Amino acid sequence: MTPDPRSAEAVEPTPEADDLREIRPSVPLPPTSAVRTEARAVQVAGLAVVVSFVAALIAFAGRRPALSGDHSVGDVAGLVGGAVAVIVLPLAYRHTFDHPQHHWLVERPAWRRYLGVLALAVVHGAIAFMAAWAGFRIFQQAFGALTFDPFAGAIETAVVGGLSAYATYQSGARMNSYLLSNLLATYLAAGVLTSMVTTKNPNWWEINFSALGAANSGVAWTFNVTLVTGGIVITMLAEYVTRDIQALAAFRADRLASLGVQENGFVRRRGRAFGGTDVRIRPVFVCLVLMGLLLAGTGLVPVDVYMPGHNVLATSMSGAFVVLVVGLPWWLPGVSRTFQFTGFVMLGGAVLAVVLWYPLGYYNMTAMEMFVAGIVLGWLVLLIRNLAAAVEDARRSALSELLGS
Repeated sequence: MTPDPRSAEAVEPTPEADDLREIRPSVPLPPTSAVRTEARAVQVAGLAVVVSFVAALIAFAGRRPALSGDHSVGDVAGLVGGAVAVIVLPLAYRHTFDHPQHHWLVERPAWRRYLGVLALAVVHGAIAFMAAWAGFRIFQQAFGALTFDPFAGAIETAVVGGLSAYATYQSGARMNSYLLSNLLATYLAAGVLTSMVTTKNPNWWEINFSALGAANSGVAWTFNVTLVTGGIVITMLAEYVTRDIQALAAFRADRLASLGVQENGFVRRRGRAFGGTDVRIRPVFVCLVLMGLLLAGTGLVPVDVYMPGHNVLATSMSGAFVVLVVGLPWWLPGVSRTFQFTGFVMLGGAVLAVVLWYPLGYYNMTAMEMFVAGIVLGWLVLLIRNLAAAVEDARRSALSELLGS
């Protein structure tokens, strides 16, 4: 039977219909759409600009503030930028729950979700404040005794508020292990540096690194809060890391299944196959959580409150790091050999830093603590970057095979 050409014409899409479908797709944008996230970030930034401008006009009324110093533009802009970040972060972070790969966030106990959001809000707020405060302090050195009228000072503050809102929303809505590790490194470095330059004890470095958290330093709360919040973020990072490992193992298992490769008569799945051998996720998770809890405990027990307890907590954190570096090749056998070698080199550098302090006496305890802390933090960032790169390669490989088939 010959088909009716008119019926074919009736169902054949016209160019106008194609154009219409391109302009107005039938499937709505998902809640995790990058375009929607970008639009919301701009909207939130615009609102923050207006609110920051009004708040600054009120704060600067009747005076000419300097760029930096007491009640300056830098102080107000830092406080406004930090407050904006604290408010915006929870609004943005809830969109992370909508991502298909982050549904596990909703399954966590409520107290852990709220504690994690609080820690992230503090981290973003502190970074925004410290960046604004340090930036205006540098500009004050460049422009000398320059002062602003209330309108100009409000404009400067509004810019800081808008930038803080935009950057915070982008970070919160797109949160993953990679971004979280960068935030952790930035926050700890900025918090400790701020404690150094604002301490009232100019000879703190002659004692030890923890002297910044002593009551006579004048900024003990800054240093201790940095450690406590950083520890909470590390425990969050542990959850993100284990999810990345599970995703990587799942990609590996699916590839083995597609190739018809089996181990012991069956294909290992659900996070158990990785590089041809079993993955032990729990020890990695436990070590990271211990590092986070011990770091938080170090901040909760300042050195001038109970020195033995403070030292035990700090030393135990270093011990958890050593166990993690040494055990990682057996727990995650599929990790890059270059990274494994780098980890042992960095561990050797930490041991050398301790030996240079005692018994060689080349430098004091403060220098040793700074070197060891930098090595631990740097290794954590490298771990996240290597896992994120491996997951990205696995996804690309899976997509290529899917398109190829």
